[in-house]
Amino acid sequence: MEFEMKRMQAFFPASLEIQEELLKAGFKVPYDKENGRKTPVPVVVSSGMERKLRRNRLLKARDFESDGKFALVPGERALLELELTERGFLVLRPKPIEYHLEEMGFVSVPPRVWGTWASFSLPFSAYDELVDFLGDFRNDNGNGFYTASRGSGGRIEVYAYKGRKGKDLGIPVFGYALGLHGLTLAEEYFREKAKENGVPEERLRYLRLGLRKRRETKAGLKVGLVWENGRPVEITLKLSTTEPRVRIQGLYGELVGKSRGELARTDEWYIVVHAGDFITALEAVGRAFGDKSY
Repeated sequence: MEFEMKRMQAFFPASLEIQEELLKAGFKVPYDKENGRKTPVPVVVSSGMERKLRRNRLLKARDFESDGKFALVPGERALLELELTERGFLVLRPKPIEYHLEEMGFVSVPPRVWGTWASFSLPFSAYDELVDFLGDFRNDNGNGFYTASRGSGGRIEVYAYKGRKGKDLGIPVFGYALGLHGLTLAEEYFREKAKENGVPEERLRYLRLGLRKRRETKAGLKVGLVWENGRPVEITLKLSTTEPRVRIQGLYGELVGKSRGELARTDEWYIVVHAGDFITALEAVGRAFGDKSY
């Protein structure tokens, strides 16, 4: 089963592991104070709608318009493929077909201490099809599942989590892989930055810019619905990791943050959860505002 996503964002700057790999190779990440050159780890973004951002935050795009101060990136395509295994696991495979690379904008909390570092959004029209597809795995009583919400104005996000201590994670994730390998724009970006930083281009062949779940990584997927003005408009899926903590020696001091996984040379993107957890969480958020009568 396959769906077209509304939006996809993978925040690779949240990974101290990738930052350390680039630092060891000779890149000045995220910036060099001496000459002012920046080498930020890119955020991979695919948005189904036009996206406007400051021109200096757009690192790479195939197509965009700019007035010098702002850039306008046209709508892009990303797919989410769902596969059921014989053992009752659900494998979600995000596929960025059209995308661009952004620099992280200013945030008060550095991404290395965030929980969520990748998010995927489906139109709410996919809800019934998902429920039908996974109906055989339904946990009818929903025991052990809870919901939380956040938002402002007319926009509210409701997400489900499993177990009273799972609020920061969502439902358990048993495996994942995400990375910058196999992305043409990322390859072009790092070739340009290698030249700028005086890093031999052949060194790029040995970089590990992908992440896989370690056995000890505490990982979860927040399954949620976004409501606008009282109506559900999208399904959100957010990959989070919270433990263990990692330390690296950055250019200007020690950095401490949450582990995002084990470095790997992978161009696969996937997230593995229990199908029963996924459908139970999805229906829990569907009931958050009462009977489904939309």
